[in-house]
Amino acid sequence: MSSIVVELPNIRYCTTLLSAELSPDNKVLINKDEAHFVDQLTDQLNPFQWVYGNVRSNAPIVIWCGPQHSSLRIALITYLTVEDITLILFSVEEHLWQWLDLNSSLTVASLILQPAIRSQELIARSHTYVGIRSILVRCRTNDLTIIQRSSRSYSKVDGVFDDDTRLLIKLVVDLVLFSEELGDQQREDDDNEMEAQKHYARALKLCALVRKL
Repeated sequence: MSSIVVELPNIRYCTTLLSAELSPDNKVLINKDEAHFVDQLTDQLNPFQWVYGNVRSNAPIVIWCGPQHSSLRIALITYLTVEDITLILFSVEEHLWQWLDLNSSLTVASLILQPAIRSQELIARSHTYVGIRSILVRCRTNDLTIIQRSSRSYSKVDGVFDDDTRLLIKLVVDLVLFSEELGDQQREDDDNEMEAQKHYARALKLCALVRKL
């Protein structure tokens, strides 16, 4: 798998207004190469909730919650939206809890938290959701050691990072392993070779992405 390198396609985004009545800052991104529309998750009048992909598909779900102006947020959009990944972005913490409560039957491959304050509270609360497989935390360098120590008792916390690239590499590697696991389940448990190959193909593409990072 690691010997296969897949060239990531160049993507071009254009912006369109959701409606004539919305604010000029409240826009929808359209990936013209893939013809995938970026719709706001719950309320189309709310610019703080975005979903890239279909939450009801078999694609792994990655959720990020943090400040609207974040380099990590931009990196996630850049790298994950061209793959078969459902990416959901929240800039308001309460919207995250509402979504998790409403979609408790779904599995979240990775929850990425980028808290400005109250990191311990966010980690503790998110850890209680059964559907979350893994939690990654992005923090400031000054907070790294204390958050690493305080999160040791939470088994779902798979890493605390003060660097975007290191977190992205960890995330993508985890998605590779999860995709392989999904493929094995489809092949062995559901006897669905077609779906299994989709998951394996995603894993190969993500391996190539790790090299790019």
